[in-house]
Amino acid sequence: MKDTVRKWMCLDPIDMDHFEGWLEAMAQKGLFFERPWALGIVFRRGKPAHVRYRLDPAGNLWSRENRDYCRTLGWEYAGSLVQYFDLYVNFDPEAPELHTDPVVQSYALEQVAKRAKQICILLTALTLVMLAALLLPFFLLSTPILTWLVESPTSGNLPVILLDLLSTAMTVQAYRSFFRLRRRLEEGLPPRRDGSWRSAVHFQRVLTWIVLSLTVLYAAVLVVTTSRAWEGQLDSLSKPVPTLSLAELEDDPVLEPLVDGRWTDGQDRNNYVSFTCTLVAPAQYEIVQKLTDGRDYEPRLTTRWYRLSLPFLASPLLDELVYQHTQHHYSPDDYDVEELTLSGFDRAVLATDTHWPGQRLFLQKGNVVVYLSYSGN
Repeated sequence: MKDTVRKWMCLDPIDMDHFEGWLEAMAQKGLFFERPWALGIVFRRGKPAHVRYRLDPAGNLWSRENRDYCRTLGWEYAGSLVQYFDLYVNFDPEAPELHTDPVVQSYALEQVAKRAKQICILLTALTLVMLAALLLPFFLLSTPILTWLVESPTSGNLPVILLDLLSTAMTVQAYRSFFRLRRRLEEGLPPRRDGSWRSAVHFQRVLTWIVLSLTVLYAAVLVVTTSRAWEGQLDSLSKPVPTLSLAELEDDPVLEPLVDGRWTDGQDRNNYVSFTCTLVAPAQYEIVQKLTDGRDYEPRLTTRWYRLSLPFLASPLLDELVYQHTQHHYSPDDYDVEELTLSGFDRAVLATDTHWPGQRLFLQKGNVVVYLSYSGN
């Protein structure tokens, strides 16, 4: 059996009294602080004992005289933790505390408190800037929020926002505990040694597992949705796709596919289908069809087909698509928009272009939403 054990640091040392309680609980299990490492603490195995650990501001007791005085009381320097603290250990349960006057101890924490406030302000500012950068476009630029969630492989930036908020909550909770402890010391009250560190550890562990689970889910969804995507020419497909045939709609034998030969892979992007999969819409098709009579008539039909995993989003998505593709609220003269009653559909909206030949049809049935954009006679 190895002499040392590496443990994930369940608590931030800035949460002083709870961190000390955690180290003391480890000592009662026979694990004694050895040194910090990148992700936590290295403990050395030994005989379980009731040991006291105390954190003190880094450099506060660094002089030879202070160190010698601490040794006479049984307190030995055990190491440093992050940039804030030195750690002291005492194996004598009868020895006096490292700090016997709470008010004096609160004064010793003044510089730590100043730096902690600066970090909290900076962290809050960065979080607000990130949230503003992610969310303001939806309010200032009328960005279609629901379409963004539906079409994004990872439901937009929601996982990123959640991860940031959870990480911020973990840090804020630790700093909040520090300021609460300092306020208690200023009032002349000693730190509580009531085992409350357990609830602090539990809180941090729950948030950590949530963050890790969201991270794994985010990566898994990204891999699955990316791997399921495919695309190809309409005339070479071996699988059915939900589309309305432009050739049947036109019913003109003169018309033939308008081939787009600009692509080096030889694919005709004018008559093309692409399939994507997202968490909110596990099946999405975008189908483009373009025909020509060889002269000046070139009808086209674009189809967007969504099957949603959350049926209650279907009707709002239809409304957003109507808004997005007609902008009739801002330019009411560009389209004649009317709600239709069509057999077999829950909702149908027809938008007729008032300036050019063309129509846009929006359909919803259950959890399926379809957008058809037709340009032709």
